[in-house]
Amino acid sequence: MTTNTNDSDQPTTGSDAATTAILPDWVTPAPHDAAVTAPEAPAPTARPTVRWGALVWALLFGTAAATTLWVLVDPARRDLVGDWMVTLSPLTATLTAVIVVGVVIALFGIVGLIRRGERARR
Repeated sequence: MTTNTNDSDQPTTGSDAATTAILPDWVTPAPHDAAVTAPEAPAPTARPTVRWGALVWALLFGTAAATTLWVLVDPARRDLVGDWMVTLSPLTATLTAVIVVGVVIALFGIVGLIRRGERARR
């Protein structure tokens, strides 16, 4: 007869030591249905959405950056653009600013339409 000690330091007999479990017994629930069902197939993953509005803004800012870099790289072009801006009349400068603001507002509208189309597609 073998004796082991448990948590309370009291000797146990061999039959008690053999039934001591490290993990608790797993309880399996009784099945509700007698029929065995096949596991469900995983749902298909959703495709990532393309943010078209972000692409429109990226193209706008990329074009502005490329144009600015193109003008600033060559000193002759930089002088020509500087002379052109100095010689603008107030009316021409105001109309140019209005056109630029109108283009930005139009881009907001286009991006809004693109966003609405993306939501409708989902």
